[in-house]
This record gives sequence, structure tokens and C-alpha cells, in this order.
Amino acid sequence: MTRSRRHFPGEIEKALDIVAPGNELREGIENIMRAQNGALIVISEPEKLEEMGIVSGGIKIEVEFAPMRLYELAKMDGAIVVSPNLQTIVYANVHLNPDPTIESEETGMRHRAANRTATQTGDLVIAVSERRRVVSLYQGAYGPHVLEDIGVVLNKANSALATLDKFTRRLRDEARLLTVHEYDGVVTLREVVGAIGTFEYSVRIAEEIEAYIRELGSEGRLVEMQLGEAFYRVPNQYDALLRDYVEEGVDASEVRAKLKKLSASELSESMEITQLLGYGSVGQIEDYFVKPRGFRQLAQVPRLPRKVSQNLVREFGSLDALLEATEDELDDVDGVGHARARAIQRVLERQRTIEAGEIPQ
Repeated sequence: MTRSRRHFPGEIEKALDIVAPGNELREGIENIMRAQNGALIVISEPEKLEEMGIVSGGIKIEVEFAPMRLYELAKMDGAIVVSPNLQTIVYANVHLNPDPTIESEETGMRHRAANRTATQTGDLVIAVSERRRVVSLYQGAYGPHVLEDIGVVLNKANSALATLDKFTRRLRDEARLLTVHEYDGVVTLREVVGAIGTFEYSVRIAEEIEAYIRELGSEGRLVEMQLGEAFYRVPNQYDALLRDYVEEGVDASEVRAKLKKLSASELSESMEITQLLGYGSVGQIEDYFVKPRGFRQLAQVPRLPRKVSQNLVREFGSLDALLEATEDELDDVDGVGHARARAIQRVLERQRTIEAGEIPQ
């Protein structure tokens, strides 16, 4: 089983960047929360709000933004208007008059005003609940998105990293076995389908961690480093696996996009993946043998451009043919050259020897 997927619309992602820990706006919000005060903050052009008739009353102060100023102004009942570049606090203690006909499922007056104002303007509105100590983001038609405590998000991110580590270790085991069978010419469709499933789960967990990193802001630097180390080269290996084993005439990038849309239950169904790869009904996939084109093994060659890999596969058609090719035959392929031809031969031969267990890794 994999963890639930965590995705944000693009608008919410931008909002999270603005309020991420380490930013002055977040510091001001944290000050308001610690004081157990409430607030209604609109990030928008004041002229736009005025033309739409959304703001009335209040004080037009136009002062430089500072976290402590935001905190002090939040002690008044009305909303605070901050410029989109977060440089200026334009209004304080204003009354918001969004279109009352805009539907909102929010019950509290502050959150309903925030929801309607964001929907009407398309801008970011932040509601800080005084009683519940909850920060809700409304960005255009999206929201509320409730900001979680940094410690809670860190715990979730660390748990997801531990899960990713399990999947990447499984990937290494599956990749090694697959490589051995590729060189022996006995790869089954079952092995390929299993590896694709593990890759896709790993990618989804990594995406979830990236969402946590976005929420953590400056607090997520260590998590980001750990993700980079754990997920290094995995996307490229996934791409190479698909290009190796999709049926002739099937676009690997389209298969990747369709795999991304599968639910967790669909991804666990071997036939779903088999169909996407273009094999149709092939019977028992553990008895159906497939031949690699060579992309996975060529990916092990240092600094080999993707275009050159494509030229090699186009020329030789299979890993078997690549292994049998002479240095001169490799040299003749567009973009290869003598030095690369020698490197390709050495890497392929070394990889075959390592995976066969003839020399220590």
C-alpha cells in the first residue's frame, strides 16, 4: 500500500509559497496565532478592490510591510489589505463587502467573507481563526486550505521519506534482477509490470514529499536534501524502463501520463499496466517473454545524451544487438564517436559482469 497522494492546484501552490515558513508574512501570521488573535488578510491590488466595491471604511495607511505591523494591525476588527508584492500594507481595519450571492459553505462571518472575496477577485485571502487557532487560505475558487503546524508536517514528511526508502530499496533489488535477466534474455512481462508498479508508487510518494517541502518553506531544506539523495536518478530510470518495454508503436511518454492517472487499486492490477504498455491480451504474463531495447543499460553510460541513446537503439534495435556490436559499428552511429563507442562497450560489459556476480560490486 502507498500513502495517500497529496496534490495542490497551481493557485494553492503559489499561495503556499507566499505563506511558507521563513517568509515575513508567515512570521506575522505566527505572531497573530501566538497572541490568540484573529485576522483577515487580503493580498490584492487596492485599486482593484476599490473598483469592485469590495472594501469600505477602514484606514488607508500605505506603510512598509513588517511582521510586527501586521500583528499590531490585526488587533483591530477589520481586514488588512497587503500589496501583491508583499511590500506594503495598504489598508487596515477595512470592511469587506464581497458579492453576497456568491455561494459559500463557510459558516463563520470571517471565513465566509474570505471565501467570497477570494472567489470574486481571484486573489489570495487568509483567514486566521481566533478561537480555533487555524489559518485558512482561499485563492480564487480554491479553498479553504488549512495550514498545518510545522511539526505535524515535518512528521508526515519524515514518515513519507521512510516509506520512499523502502520502495527505492525494492527498486534496486528489482532492477538488479531485471538486469541479470536482460543479459540472459529471459525477461518476463511480469517482471516489467512489477518494476513499473514500484516505480510509479515511488514517484507518487516523492510528489507527496515535494508538497510537504512546499508547505515547510525554509524549514524543509533538510527534507529536500534527503529527497534529492533518495530519489536521485529514479525518474530517468523509470523513463528508460518504459522506453525499453512499451510495445512497438506505443509512445512511452503517453504511457507514463496514463500511469500517473491510475488509482492505487488500478495500479495493483497487472492487466491495467499490461494494456497501457500495448500488449493487449497475452495470457499469463509470467510466461510471456519480452526483449529490452537497451535504454536501461545505455543509461548507465556516463554523459551519454538521450539523443545518442535513441540513435543507438534505432540502429541496433535491441540490447542483444548492442552487446554484439563492435567498436567500429558503434562508432558509425550518429553522435557516438570513437571515445563514446569504447565507453559504451566497457560499461555494458562491466554491467553484465557485475550483475552476473563475477566481480564484486
